[in-house]
Amino acid sequence: MTRILSIVASVFLASPAAAAICGEDTSSDIPMFETAKTAFKSGDYRTFTRIVGNFFPDLKDNYDGYFGKLDELFPEGYDRCTTILQRREDPGFYQDMVLFFPKGYDAPMAVLLIGAKIDGEVRMIEFNYNTNISGVLDELK
Repeated sequence: MTRILSIVASVFLASPAAAAICGEDTSSDIPMFETAKTAFKSGDYRTFTRIVGNFFPDLKDNYDGYFGKLDELFPEGYDRCTTILQRREDPGFYQDMVLFFPKGYDAPMAVLLIGAKIDGEVRMIEFNYNTNISGVLDELK
């Protein structure tokens, strides 16, 4: 319950000063991305799906297709994470690539978050994850 409350609080309290969970704070951190990283790192994939929003209409109905295997393999989340790439392009295209290290494993899970400013608000428009970093690198725009 405490984990859920902390994730929910971070969703609603996210601000431009939100702390970066997967590295040092930078002025280009996007609060929604940082909140999504927090949920993913905790293994709270359902909260992650709520954060990424309505741009993915089948996400809620096909949760198991997206995250069922992660729930099974990494239910406790990840020991640590590091943001290895932040791309910001004007007027409003954003990408973060993050490595999440599962508890008990040396090999990371690569996650790519892609957002865009739509109607003045940053929204997640794409995400991808893979234990093979090449699979995620291929998605860089």
